[in-house]
Amino acid sequence: MSDTNSGDASPGHLHRLVLFSDAVFAIAITLLAIEIHPPHHWRGIADLFVQMGPKLTAYAVSFAVVGVCWFSHRRVFSRLARANGGLDVFNLLVLGLIALLPMVTELLWEKHDGEAVVVYVGHVALIGLAMGLVWAYAAFVGKLTEPMPVSEAVFVLLRVALLPGLMCGLTIFSLVKPWGWALMAALVIGLNLVGRRLTPRPAKETAA
Repeated sequence: MSDTNSGDASPGHLHRLVLFSDAVFAIAITLLAIEIHPPHHWRGIADLFVQMGPKLTAYAVSFAVVGVCWFSHRRVFSRLARANGGLDVFNLLVLGLIALLPMVTELLWEKHDGEAVVVYVGHVALIGLAMGLVWAYAAFVGKLTEPMPVSEAVFVLLRVALLPGLMCGLTIFSLVKPWGWALMAALVIGLNLVGRRLTPRPAKETAA
């Protein structure tokens, strides 16, 4: 048996992997706030918020991004029955990109231009794609999940891979065009409805 598969026998492997991942998410979301410093000179509360507006906006967007990514990560790992070395590698890729988010957020509030937004949204999209690799490996290669229909596994793959980038792009767009919030809400509701149709209900629920 290979070293990669030998990790499956350890009941604590998946648990430790989740704990380590949660710690990285928590540190990243904390560093977002640590990097925010008040201006040296400000005149009144209104001037304070005008000067800090870009930083607070970037912080709010990144806080939401980390929240969405953590939520996707939690949902993916809740479907796993075990872990192995291959899953560790792909998960480290996700965590490495998450750890870089405070730096990319600083770029967003310092540059104030379209190129910074493109870099930021592109980075978040990469996080989603890396999360998709985690799920693709777990569901289709490593066979680390509980048994599920192929249609459900494919839907989870598309959702975790595309949702972070889409939500980030729509959030920034909505700051300029308020009707973008309605589009984002429709996207979330639509995904939830599709997910419910693809996820089989427990036998007790069906009988009821």
